[in-house]
Amino acid sequence: MADPVLVPCAKDAWTIVAANVSAGNVWMKDTTPKYLMTYVMTGGAAPVGLDKSVSFDDPGAPITADPAAPIDVYIYAKNATGLVEVWLP
Repeated sequence: MADPVLVPCAKDAWTIVAANVSAGNVWMKDTTPKYLMTYVMTGGAAPVGLDKSVSFDDPGAPITADPAAPIDVYIYAKNATGLVEVWLP
């Protein structure tokens, strides 16, 4: 397993936190903002709206995808800057 990586998240913007992955975990390190999470197929365009996102309310969220179709994972920190920790196998 790779070492975890701390990723600062910009306020009210999508931040890519993992690219070309099929498994892992994302953990909130700063609970000030409300976090949203989404993904796109690896190499796809970054998200622009919030309509295809899910609320990320628990301290940790799994990353799961078909290994044959990896994804890029994005986090949106609503109303404040944020910080997440990403664990990848």
